[in-house]
Amino acid sequence: METARSLVFIGAVLLGVPGVLGGEVCRGTDMKLALPSSLENHYNTLKLLYTDCQVVHGNLEITHLHGNPDLSFLQGIIEVQGYVLVANVSVSLVPLDNLRIIRGSQLFDSQYAIAVLNNTQGNRGLRTLRLRSLTEILQGGINIWQNPYLCFPDPRSIDWSDILDKQSNQSKIPKLQPRAPNCPSCSSACAKGCWGETSQDCQTLTGNCASGCQRCKGPLTSDCCHKQCAAGCTGPRDSDCLACRHFNDSGVCKENCPEPTIYDPNNYQAKPNANKKFYFGAFCVKTCPNNYLAMEVACILYCSQSNQEVITINPDGTETQKCEKCEGNCPNVCYGLGMDNNGVIDNHGITVVTSANVKQFSNCKKIFGSLAFRAQSFERFITGMYRWFHEAPTEQHHCSAVLQSAGSALQSPP
Repeated sequence: METARSLVFIGAVLLGVPGVLGGEVCRGTDMKLALPSSLENHYNTLKLLYTDCQVVHGNLEITHLHGNPDLSFLQGIIEVQGYVLVANVSVSLVPLDNLRIIRGSQLFDSQYAIAVLNNTQGNRGLRTLRLRSLTEILQGGINIWQNPYLCFPDPRSIDWSDILDKQSNQSKIPKLQPRAPNCPSCSSACAKGCWGETSQDCQTLTGNCASGCQRCKGPLTSDCCHKQCAAGCTGPRDSDCLACRHFNDSGVCKENCPEPTIYDPNNYQAKPNANKKFYFGAFCVKTCPNNYLAMEVACILYCSQSNQEVITINPDGTETQKCEKCEGNCPNVCYGLGMDNNGVIDNHGITVVTSANVKQFSNCKKIFGSLAFRAQSFERFITGMYRWFHEAPTEQHHCSAVLQSAGSALQSPP
């Protein structure tokens, strides 16, 4: 007899990009309002995803949480590439204390960088969404709606125009609910809006600047931030930014990363650039992190068609994963749940592996995306499911994102 214990396996979640922020980069999610495949394991999954994470590549989705879970693991997050969604939770506090910038590279409902929706259950609900460091949203708008217990932020007292990027044509008029009744006031130290009750929760304004400044640390001309800064700054240089508007190159904000070739004016030719770096989200990196593939100028998740992943050994003994053209037929690559055959996110697809669909993962050298196994995965034709388990875990099989398993005691077939 074999036992399938309730557990969640997370692979390639923390990507570990040294020198980026002194912390970790992690992958976000794209579930939107859908129920997680396992409500029982949902909190543990979020904790594994975001513990020690500072930069979220993708979306930060905090959904379907109730009771009094400890969400302090969210306090380290500084930057979100996509959108922030807080929905269908009844926890009292979501502490995103250090989140400075939301880039909005992907938007909820195609228009919102922040969506705070329907956070109530019975006589409980979200009371405080603490965003005391948030000073920049590069693209997208605000939607705070149907949160009957929400006191902080008071959606209509926060100066959202100071946070929303003035150059973006995707910044919408915020959709804001009235404040909940019987809420405490901001601290007397706050001039206007606040994210909580204490003097540390006053909104920081970085857009009330001298003429010609995009961001600043005060109203004087000498307080202007460098044009490559986002979210504010501590001084005038491109290395004094709290976040980068375009790309962070070892702590210096730049419009582009160092290119793979540079022009040699002496012989009128391009030559390799010894200082080249790869684009990785909003960062410039010397090498791509694990489970990302090096193309000529960027780190990517998947090789395009007619290309395959290869691993090369560098002179120092380290490995580099990259994409190269296939000679002949490419090895069979499959996509996980919620993705179509082109690797595009499809939230209307299947959400759990069953005996009816497990064959689509047969003969796969690599699976991009997620696999979820629950009790119903083993309800019918269990022999076929066990055969897949027996054949799948070879050295060549690789699951690039999240593998979830939740079940009870199972007996092997004869």
